[in-house]
Amino acid sequence: MGVTEMTLRRDAAQPEAGFACRGGYIVTTRTTEHYDFDAQMNRAIDAKRAAAGHALDLVPEGAVVFLDTGTTLPHLARLLAQGKARRIITHCLTTAEILQGRSSVPVEFLGGEIKSSTRSCHAGNPQERLAPLGIDVAFLSAGGVGSDGALSCSHEYEVPLKRAAIEASKQCFVVVDASKIGQRKPVVFATLDEISGVVTEAGLLAGMSFTL
Repeated sequence: MGVTEMTLRRDAAQPEAGFACRGGYIVTTRTTEHYDFDAQMNRAIDAKRAAAGHALDLVPEGAVVFLDTGTTLPHLARLLAQGKARRIITHCLTTAEILQGRSSVPVEFLGGEIKSSTRSCHAGNPQERLAPLGIDVAFLSAGGVGSDGALSCSHEYEVPLKRAAIEASKQCFVVVDASKIGQRKPVVFATLDEISGVVTEAGLLAGMSFTL
């Protein structure tokens, strides 16, 4: 940008800047909607709950289930806590908090470096960690399901674990509210032909057979 690091820090510290400087990184403040996880959890909440209900129907009795981070899948976690699955695996702090002490199903939490923007943990060897766990069905989040079939998210660090979940599971579904259909975020992590289908409040939209 042609300026010194100190200039960036000083400018970011101004109240009107809309940024906060924490730990050496310049990030948008909590008042910015894009980074407000709580606000996103409450956006389209009825649609997310409905999508989670349809996703629950895709869980075989006694299955090992992987839950990605995101603001839709915690609703599925609440439903899974009542039973049906044999084991739940997640790296999402929000989901872990929901299940802690409230689940009749064993829960395995995948630790790693905490990423505050998505409230999740990420380790450097996701393939090695997921491969032995015998995942029957994985549910992933996505910021966009593009008209070209691209599945996208907002952060590069999300990709390795999403890819590992796709490869390690017998079935893999993306669960989103319908507003994500036709959208595209900066980072593509997969395409529709690599997963079993997309689940929205309208139900299962299998493979490439639906119109974006």
